[in-house]
Parts: sequence; structure tokens; C-alpha cells
Amino acid sequence: MVDGWGEVSFWPAERMKEGDWSPAIWRSPELAEAGRHFANHREMRTIRDYGFSCHKTNAVLTKTRYKKLTAKTDNSFPILDSAGANGQKTIRSLPDAQWKLKTIGEKAHKDRLLAKSGFLLITFAQNSATARLTAVADDKKYIGRGWLPITGPNSYEAKSISVFINSTAGRLQLARNAGRTLIYPQYNPTPIEGVRIPNIRNSRIQQALYDCWERTKDMEVPQFRDGECEVREIWDNAVADAMGWDRAELARLRNLLHKEPHVRGLGYNQYSD
Repeated sequence: MVDGWGEVSFWPAERMKEGDWSPAIWRSPELAEAGRHFANHREMRTIRDYGFSCHKTNAVLTKTRYKKLTAKTDNSFPILDSAGANGQKTIRSLPDAQWKLKTIGEKAHKDRLLAKSGFLLITFAQNSATARLTAVADDKKYIGRGWLPITGPNSYEAKSISVFINSTAGRLQLARNAGRTLIYPQYNPTPIEGVRIPNIRNSRIQQALYDCWERTKDMEVPQFRDGECEVREIWDNAVADAMGWDRAELARLRNLLHKEPHVRGLGYNQYSD
């Protein structure tokens, strides 16, 4: 600890040459090391290794072909619009907006867009303090504006993966690939496809994570800044049991993650608390 404000991290030059500057992400050097550990874990494979693909559908939606509606119509389709605190509140994905083509005659374009729908969606961008989830899943396929659909996994696999991505091991990996600003990190398809996940083709692992999704699908998830909560403990315990990892170690990392300072985007003397 340096004057109560930070941590000194020692990071091998070889890792920095590889482009791994993980200590710049975390105040805690232990989280930097843990993030690297999970990102290189030999018992897990990347999302890409399974043949799954991540799609950036928000860029297509915001072009002039489409418009957001205030209510459902005959030609509209539901999407996951917001990744903020008032968007997705449970690990079960719930559409929060309706969109439609401005010109019905361009149906082929809409069909190509909806072909990128997925049972699993991972956050595209979110406030690192006020957001709640990093992944959501359901029995229905969706595209997103604040969320990136993953094509390939079936609904059973999607639910299992969503539990892992919301666990401490998943969040630490995502944070290694964040872009833009610290207060509002953005995630892009290629790095997300490189995130490692458990062997979901293993029936025991898949079942354990799927059962956890079913148990927590209707539990409202607190904001990241709220710290420790029941649902995050349940997710971590399920991942630990499925992978044969130490529950206590994941809990230790989870609580270090809770203690990380949140970037607030305010200047000196602008804080209200």
C-alpha cells in the first residue's frame, strides 16, 4: 500500500511485451493475476473454440433503416436495448424495446439482422458501478443494442454459459478486454470470443451451471457497486463446484472485486457523499 491510495504491482516484462497490462485495470494486483490465470486456464476453452460467434448488432440498428418504437406493432421485433441499471435486472433476458424497419420492403435486411439473434447475449457497454449483469440468456433468441448476441449455443448451453460469464471468473476475464473508458467500458466481438468458458459439452458441468441459472433466473441482481449479495455467491459456488475449484478462493476474489474503487467521472469537490 502506498500512502493508503494504491498498490504496487510487479508484472513481468514478458507479459507486457505480449500486450498484457492487466495491473493497469485493477487496484488489487491479486485480481490482475487472477484475471490472467482464468484467461489462460487449460481446463477451459474459448467461446471461439466451440465455434460460437459474437455479433455487433447495435451498429446495424442505429443506422437509418430502423427506428425505435414506444409500443409493439405488427412489424416490430423485440430486442435487449439497455445494459444499464434499469435494463436487464435478472440473468433471464427480458426484451426492453421494440424496433422496426422504416421501410417494410427491406425485409431481407431485417432477416439477415435477426439471423444473428442468440439465446445468449453478453454486454456491449455498461457503467462499471451501476450495471448489474455481464450476460443474460433465455429460451428465446434476441439481438441487442446494449448487448451482443452469441450465435451457436443452444438455449441449454446459453444458460450455462451465462452463469459463468456473470461469475467472478467471467467478470475478471471480460475486464481484461474492455475498451473506451474505465467508467463505461465497451466490449467488442473479437475479444469476447476469446473469453474462456468451462467445457459445456461435459454433461455434469453443463447441468450444474444450468441448474444454477434455473435457480437464479428470477432473482433481481444488485448493481455492481452494491457489493456482496446472495446471487453472486450462488453463481460463484456453482462454478466452483462444476470446475472442482475452491469456493473460498472464488469468494476471496469476489470480495476483492467488490472492494475495487469505481470510477465516478467527477472532479475534486464534486462528490455528494
